[in-house]
Amino acid sequence: GRTYFESGWEETPSYSLQSLAPGNVLEGPALLLDDISTVVVEPNCTATVTATGHLEILVRPRKGARGETRTGPEAQRGAEAAPAEGAPSPSGDADPVQLSLYSHRFMGIAEQMGRTLQRTSVSTNIKERLDFSCALFDASGGLVANAPHIPVHLGAMQDAVQLQQRRWEGDIHAGDVFLSNCPHTAGGS
Repeated sequence: GRTYFESGWEETPSYSLQSLAPGNVLEGPALLLDDISTVVVEPNCTATVTATGHLEILVRPRKGARGETRTGPEAQRGAEAAPAEGAPSPSGDADPVQLSLYSHRFMGIAEQMGRTLQRTSVSTNIKERLDFSCALFDASGGLVANAPHIPVHLGAMQDAVQLQQRRWEGDIHAGDVFLSNCPHTAGGS
């Protein structure tokens, strides 16, 4: 098939991710497809399947209209850039790609919680007005991700979760579910 890129229309072969083996190298442009995702390998990029089955994509500098090599942000896409002068150096603790992937996964979970609540609800306020919030919290009750339903609830949700943690401290086990509809907890929310 053909795909439109910044440089214009290009012939773009498609490959099944499951059919690729470690060591396979694909020159962009290419589309890598599986049941739940699509990876676009742009022109001037090369995708290599690693020994562990991951994709490693090399982004080469692009050529400008007059043949000169481009530099700057558009040529550095996918490459690691040095921090700006005076900016704090990255600690190396958080990989930005993994951080983004997990952020989107957590947001997807919170959004799916909301869709399930809406679909199974008998309340008009929930089913039609979408008057609810769904969020994920960490072990200390801190907000990790929230779905974009009614965000006004989110300010109080963290306090409500932390209150339940304190109330049931030492008696919380895997699989436990806590429901609270107390108007006096977490600021009356």
